[in-house]
Amino acid sequence: MTTAERIADLSILWKEASVVFPFFGRGELDWDDAYRDYLERVIGTEDEREFHLLLAEFMNLLGDGHTEYTMPKRLMEEVGMLPFSMKYADGEYCIRAIQQDGEQHLAARILSINGSSMQELIEELKRYSYHVENFISRPRLFLPFLLKQTGNIMETTAGSYSFDLQKTVPDMVEVRELSAAVPYREIPSEKLSLRIYEGDILYVGMKDFLYRGAAEEIAGVIRECGDLNGIVLDIRENIGGMTKFAAAVAELFISGEFHSLRKHTRTMTGADLASAGQLLMMSEEERAKWCDEAEVERCRRISTGTYFKEWEDTVGSPEHRAMYEGPVVVLTSRFTVSAAEDFLAMFRSTGRGTVIGETTQGTTGTPLLLRLPGGGSARICSIGNRLIDGTEFVGVGIEPDIRMVLSAEDYAAGKDTVLAYALTRF
Repeated sequence: MTTAERIADLSILWKEASVVFPFFGRGELDWDDAYRDYLERVIGTEDEREFHLLLAEFMNLLGDGHTEYTMPKRLMEEVGMLPFSMKYADGEYCIRAIQQDGEQHLAARILSINGSSMQELIEELKRYSYHVENFISRPRLFLPFLLKQTGNIMETTAGSYSFDLQKTVPDMVEVRELSAAVPYREIPSEKLSLRIYEGDILYVGMKDFLYRGAAEEIAGVIRECGDLNGIVLDIRENIGGMTKFAAAVAELFISGEFHSLRKHTRTMTGADLASAGQLLMMSEEERAKWCDEAEVERCRRISTGTYFKEWEDTVGSPEHRAMYEGPVVVLTSRFTVSAAEDFLAMFRSTGRGTVIGETTQGTTGTPLLLRLPGGGSARICSIGNRLIDGTEFVGVGIEPDIRMVLSAEDYAAGKDTVLAYALTRF
């Protein structure tokens, strides 16, 4: 890439975020100053890897999980892919899946790679990917950039493992499914995990909210089962999707009209910006002749990109009646994200059910999608969210009612201690 091409990619990211990102003013970041700083760094590099890592680092300054940079596919293939995947468990990373030759390392905690402790690698990865405490949203995409293509040595609690980065995602063996050690009957489903546990408790596991028929299928199971003593809604591994599909499921359990989140998005016209600029160029004495302080403040917000349209998501209707009004438990984790957090917020705003598990990932919001001339891509959050009571959760997460963490030891032993506890709540 030429210097001009690198500058163009950085400038597109800066410009588009300047227009749509909804959280400027939340922290101390000066986006224009950051652009000038990274412009100098981009001009000063000729290494393509370093350039794309700079773009990832630049976007990560915004501290939002729906705002991120993705490397060009050709570069990711050139660097290579990990022959294992990782599971976050209570601040640590374990092996979730691995090539057949490393099967003994399944569920083991990662201690170090190439002499760098896992904690040192985590701190480095935080530069490039959204994170909350030690949880990193995309470690698998960026960790290869910190490693060698061949001859890597990983130390786990199961010993040493030598590996090379792969050109394609290899076939891997996975950790066995966790068990709550309670008898159950499986209900067939292509998209959902449906079980009836001992004591007539329905378990509904939802990996995403991309399935249009989820609510209808769950409703059919509730009708078929008759009197249930409780329902567990498991969104611990839910990657999000369509909030309207999540709302349709929530309506099965929540009566009436209810809310999900308080939302805001940037709003202005060219005329608004021009008028604000003209007013702010005046002296205080001149402004006093034309408007009051409230209008001056509005103009300041327009000029700094912090003037918003605000609204609340509304679900259901006044006459709506839930299909099931018995006891409900919702299970959450750091992997609960996006539309899954919208779903959880519906239960939070109504006080429906008990939330058990970990704090969620803390990121939701409709992203603007971009493809850049240099081959990379990006997404930029366009809608800011808070809980209905005004609680900020983006960058923090939504807290459960009862905090229960699946530990690395539980994971290694195949014990789903969180679900086991939830089943005792009915």
